[in-house]
Amino acid sequence: MDALMVAKAVFLVREAHASREDAVHALGGYFPWTAFDDRVQSVNEAWDLVHNGSTSGGIVPSEVADARYFASAHARHGF
Repeated sequence: MDALMVAKAVFLVREAHASREDAVHALGGYFPWTAFDDRVQSVNEAWDLVHNGSTSGGIVPSEVADARYFASAHARHGF
């Protein structure tokens, strides 16, 4: 579950350009059963992955970068 939540947070930070606060609140919509502290930790990890260039954690480049996959990636993430 943690990896899935971090991956969603990476999407929100990288592709949706969400602030940390907005990403934490958005994760609450995707994972309403999780604790606030867990969502904050996931967003902090995602922020570090996106802004520090770390590739650990198995995060792959977003499909949104390729225009052919933009619509499907958008639909898959609920936007």
